[in-house]
Amino acid sequence: MGIVSLVIFLFFLPFAWLFWTGMNSKAGKTKRANWKIALVALIAVLFISVVLNYYYSNVYQLSFFQNGLESTIALIICGAFLLIVGIVNVIVSILFKGAPKSVHNPKMAWAVTGVLCAVILFFTMWVYPLGEKASYIHKVQKALAMSEQQQADEEITVLFLSSEKECMRTSSSNCNNENYKNSFFLKNNLDEQKEVQVRIRALNSEQQELKVVESEVMTLEAGELKLVETEETSDDESLWSRASFETDSRVRSYESLYRFRDAN
Repeated sequence: MGIVSLVIFLFFLPFAWLFWTGMNSKAGKTKRANWKIALVALIAVLFISVVLNYYYSNVYQLSFFQNGLESTIALIICGAFLLIVGIVNVIVSILFKGAPKSVHNPKMAWAVTGVLCAVILFFTMWVYPLGEKASYIHKVQKALAMSEQQQADEEITVLFLSSEKECMRTSSSNCNNENYKNSFFLKNNLDEQKEVQVRIRALNSEQQELKVVESEVMTLEAGELKLVETEETSDDESLWSRASFETDSRVRSYESLYRFRDAN
């Protein structure tokens, strides 16, 4: 999650700067919010993100946008937030009816709510997927480098890339119940298309067995690198969000056995 966190942080900076200068302006420390720097920074990171998305789409054949299900979930989250804040705003408006705007300003409250909803949608539908794409590409590049070192005389190379929780701070209490998502890759080192299946025995740091899984029968082109897909791999998630399988504890090492045949 390190790359994902970094991308989110970079996009958060312009909003944080605008909020900080706005608070200083309200407190009388400055005459007005210095929104120009924040706007320029936001436009810059937006431009870079569009270029990166275009590059990922053309070079790695990744979809420009996340899939429909993930977008629907983002809309539901935003809708739930809007509903809760809207109810609170209506109740406060009734309780403080006729109060001066310094106490409660309904129009300002709705405006802030609308802006927050837009920001939530922006981060869930654009920023977070971009971070996951960058993390996925990093894994692919790392897998390719590892395959060049490991392949030797192997027909098929099995690569273990990561075992991590989808949490910004894995030590926090909110992440205790999260499973570890494990990413394994297969590379076809032969000169022709093959159908491949691999059996993976995941081990912890003490070499104790965590789980044994079998992949789906996967078709790999000559020289192709592909994420190992099992029955736990979700087809509803975008390619860059998928994992091979989950475990309760972090995978430290593994044993594997593969078989392959000519593709029909």
